[in-house]
Amino acid sequence: MKLLPLAAVCGTAAICLAASPLVWAEDVTTLDEIVVTADRKARTVDATLAPVSIITRQDIERYQATSLPDVLRRLPGISLSNSGGAGKATSVFIRGSNSSHVLVLVDGIKVGSATTGSVAFEDLPLDQVERIEVVRGPRSSLYGSEAIGGVIQIFTRKGGKGFQPEISVSAGSNSTQKVNANLAGGNATTWYNLNAGTEKTDGFNATTNNREPDADSYARDSVSLRAGHRFANGTDVDVSLLQAQGDNDYDGFTNQSEFVQQALSAKVRHTLNDKAVVTAQVGQSKDESDNFKDGTFNSSFNTTRDSASLQADVQLTANAAMSVGVDQQRDTVDGSTKYTLSSRDNTGVFANYQQQIGATQFDVSVRQDDNEQFGTHTTGGLALGRDLPNDMRVTAAYGTAFKAPTFNNLYFPGSGNASLQPEESQNLELGISGKAASDKVRWSANAFSNEIDNLISYPPPTFVVSQTDKVRIQGVELEAGTQLAGWDVNANITVQKPENRSGTNAGKNLIYRPEQLVNVDIDRDLGKFRVGATLRGESLRYTDTANTESRKLAGYGTLDLRADYRVSKDWTVGAKLGNVLDKDYQTNSGYNQDGVNGLVTVKYAPK
Repeated sequence: MKLLPLAAVCGTAAICLAASPLVWAEDVTTLDEIVVTADRKARTVDATLAPVSIITRQDIERYQATSLPDVLRRLPGISLSNSGGAGKATSVFIRGSNSSHVLVLVDGIKVGSATTGSVAFEDLPLDQVERIEVVRGPRSSLYGSEAIGGVIQIFTRKGGKGFQPEISVSAGSNSTQKVNANLAGGNATTWYNLNAGTEKTDGFNATTNNREPDADSYARDSVSLRAGHRFANGTDVDVSLLQAQGDNDYDGFTNQSEFVQQALSAKVRHTLNDKAVVTAQVGQSKDESDNFKDGTFNSSFNTTRDSASLQADVQLTANAAMSVGVDQQRDTVDGSTKYTLSSRDNTGVFANYQQQIGATQFDVSVRQDDNEQFGTHTTGGLALGRDLPNDMRVTAAYGTAFKAPTFNNLYFPGSGNASLQPEESQNLELGISGKAASDKVRWSANAFSNEIDNLISYPPPTFVVSQTDKVRIQGVELEAGTQLAGWDVNANITVQKPENRSGTNAGKNLIYRPEQLVNVDIDRDLGKFRVGATLRGESLRYTDTANTESRKLAGYGTLDLRADYRVSKDWTVGAKLGNVLDKDYQTNSGYNQDGVNGLVTVKYAPK
């Protein structure tokens, strides 16, 4: 993982900004120092003022990561709640906000369920991923609803570097088996990538109560396709498809499901001159789930999101740039539950302005969303950055964000409330970052305070949805990366207080949010050998809003080890041991996590 501080120093600011039209035309797969998600356009990491983390394809393979949650949990500010192993429901919390407060994009297209408001991270295949960008903090002023805690954007694999076939086979604990084949090709003007994979595992008993003491299996087949061409007139065309489908066994009111996750995108980008780029994109995502109890159909929930966007990025002067755009989205739901309304439209218009004045940079953004259900909602953001001597920078930012109620919140029979309004947040952030030793040492510290109003909840005894809750989440993130005695070392620490601020539970922690998170990754390249380890620790978390002592989950620490050996220029063998210390822990009450587990992978990639 490449460590990216909140904002790093930009050689000379004028040169960076003047070069940004060329940056916009860059190919995402080559952007080791470029981030796209923070400002809805490609900018150098040094130019953006948002706290960002980037995971590359090389990072994924080095970690020998087995799932998208496995990768995300390594990053600052991120914690998970998992319901019993591979393929089981996984909630992702950024900076202590709700899992529904995270906006997720695949190649620029919003994904997720419009009924539950969540994203099935566990079903998105990691083998199809080229790059992941995570922006922490509010981004509704650019993206609209959901971006309260942050934004996660997943880029599918993309060719363009010559003919590159690849096949990998994995086998491991719990009768886990994986096969993946990737075919990439093309050059700087034409690119294509086709990937297909299948995996299955017998799993283990997901629950601790042993009411269903069977192993809970998981199986998934996935495919991705991406292709594009860059014309001589400055027009790029890029299309992509990601689809995953499979079945999942678990323990609960229902205990089997069949799922489909899909994201389809078509994008055209035209460079008008060296100072303006116009991008148009259309797409569709699907989230489908059929649920069963011991083989008998129980329910189905299906979401289709159709979207279109138009954006113009203009370099106004050598030190000023502006982006304006419009998004159109329609969410449609169907299934066994009949809602009062089954679709809604949302139109959002936004503008973003960046200015450099000497050693000071500021970004201003504003967006208005017009939603068919709840009307208009306006959000904004302001960020300031100041370069300091010795390659340091300080930043300050303020932003508002919102989350629209889901179809379940509004219309689910017996508990919905059609009068709900959006959840709203105000976030204040301060940061300092720096680098030294020719960028071999990079560090950052960010302090944040996020207040969320109109939080939607289901209070007992009626469990009818309401929104009287107020929440304040304050915290500090520290991260650093360097080389020590030949080892690459990356570490991050998050200390946060996710606190309820209303009702009888005022002053209590939000459920399933630990107050401390620690991640340490070390790696060393020894020629044909490469070895590494990950140490992860989390403090206790409560499972009820009253923070009852008897219902807390203990903190834990885990250690993972990995190694790979390059047998020849075409063949690599990798092995990973997870939870080496066989720690018995839970991240979701009543659900087991895997003990000591292993995976061996053989990869053939002819050069």
